[in-house]
Amino acid sequence: METSLQALLVQRPLSATEVSIISLDVARGLNYLHQKKPSPIIHRNINSSNVLLWRQGDQWRGKVSGFGAANFMQQTMTAAPGAPIYSAPEALTARNQTVKIDVYSFGALLCEMCIRELPDPERRDQQVAMVTNRLLRALIRECLQSERETRPAMEEIVEELQDLQESS
Repeated sequence: METSLQALLVQRPLSATEVSIISLDVARGLNYLHQKKPSPIIHRNINSSNVLLWRQGDQWRGKVSGFGAANFMQQTMTAAPGAPIYSAPEALTARNQTVKIDVYSFGALLCEMCIRELPDPERRDQQVAMVTNRLLRALIRECLQSERETRPAMEEIVEELQDLQESS
């Protein structure tokens, strides 16, 4: 891998195409983890430093890394394993954690990719409002719902991002 998403964001803003490609790569990776049987794998630490990038032709591509906090086999989970600024409200407790924790973190990551600011829970609404693409803004809002039941599944997010990529 050549760099991390975090390092690239420090250097410069991402183009709309880069946001589209990298976010879809990350969403596909998370969807793969969430579809594992018999138990989904919850990454629990999605953030820009855990997205590694490499060049494929003239495009950056993304891979999810940083599996140290992942829940691989429904073993005992710790509360708030990842970076707090990316964490879902329910990540503060060790009980009843689901893949929707990753969905919330993905929403924070997608917002960061669009506006080039670290997520700030105190300014979350203002940061989301700064996203210029209305479809991405709506998707980010869906992912950042405080009630996990109202957040979309990663499979739905992949479909939305694919549709967005095909329409642009």
